[in-house]
Amino acid sequence: MNTDRRRFGLALASLAAVTPVACAKKHEPLRIWAMGLEGEALGGIAQDFETANPAIPLRVQALPWGAAHEKLLTAFAADNLPDVIALGNTWVSEFAALGALEPLNSRLSRSGIIPDRWFDGARKSVTLDNQVLGVPWYVDTRLLFYRTDLLQKAGFNAPADTWAGWDAQLAALSGARRGGKYGLLMPFAEYEPLVAFCLQADAPILIDSDTRGGFRQPGIRDSFAYAASLYQRGYAARLTHSEVTDVYSSFARGDFAFIITGPWNLAEFAKRLPAELQNQWATAALPGPHGPGDSSAGGVSLCIPRASRRKDSAFRFIEYLCDPQRQADFYKTTSDLPADRSAWLRTSLMHDRRSLTFFDQLNRTRPPPQVPEWERIANEMVAALERVVRGIITLDAALKGLDEFAWTLLAKRRAMLELKGVA
Repeated sequence: MNTDRRRFGLALASLAAVTPVACAKKHEPLRIWAMGLEGEALGGIAQDFETANPAIPLRVQALPWGAAHEKLLTAFAADNLPDVIALGNTWVSEFAALGALEPLNSRLSRSGIIPDRWFDGARKSVTLDNQVLGVPWYVDTRLLFYRTDLLQKAGFNAPADTWAGWDAQLAALSGARRGGKYGLLMPFAEYEPLVAFCLQADAPILIDSDTRGGFRQPGIRDSFAYAASLYQRGYAARLTHSEVTDVYSSFARGDFAFIITGPWNLAEFAKRLPAELQNQWATAALPGPHGPGDSSAGGVSLCIPRASRRKDSAFRFIEYLCDPQRQADFYKTTSDLPADRSAWLRTSLMHDRRSLTFFDQLNRTRPPPQVPEWERIANEMVAALERVVRGIITLDAALKGLDEFAWTLLAKRRAMLELKGVA
């Protein structure tokens, strides 16, 4: 761990604003870092915690998502990570590889937190080599939002749960039958839908202990081919993200009938769509090759840096935040879906058909490969998909290129595991 920290210290020296690390003192504030609106929403909870635990004052800092990753790496290099980090689940493996996170197995075994109540995808996201490195705080995934009226007008009472059935619906909702409009909005540069389709395959995206790509395996090839065909058959517009200026107005106009998106849009659709459409949209699980399909497991977990000198107090704050009633209250403030399934019973989520669909989908999620290089691989995946769709490269050439990209990117991991006799 120390070797890694020195390496990062050199690499990031120009970025690091090194802050001297003070020795832990009695009543020194416990430092909490959380990203985005969730960090801002922690203020009231922090005050309540301090009232109940006067010996543990808190200092909560909200980080913008866009700057959070660099700030975390800089803080690691400077040995200045806080005592609790709200870490995106796709970043857990990266900080685990740095040796930056404290395993929580022993603390969890003595606490009131019950991991069996976590959604399985969230549990797997924070578990590496049988070490639990975080407590899932809130979760998300991707599924279908769709126009019920357009689907019914096309002759279907409910969204399909298989690729074949969905194809028939998209065909009826695309092209000349609807004045050149599309059945689906799936902009390039959003890798999550493609990754979700690949997670539905009966083969892993990365193979051999995640040391090389498995993109030319039949199942992954089928998923890629299916995603590409959605554009090639005219079901989805060939748009980049910047070309989609107002998703909500476009959805209201009926420019598309389906979109694959996440739980934050439950509130946004309710707020932004016109009143006459409020009863004409719904959510549905992702279709799969042979039935309801898996989707990707996302969300944020609470982690304790290994270097924290106040791990007991840090875990006490995590226990406080992850109490089911407190998770339910946090949902009411932020609309973030609780990671503890029992917290759902304390909200209106189980009585709303749109959010209930998320509960069902969250029970069918898988984490993407748990390697620090994952986001670079995922971005390359969707770039390759765009090249295939635009006819720049064949599918087989694209998959070969992805295997080569992953081979190069994962060289260090492969070498380390080979030294251990694993890969």
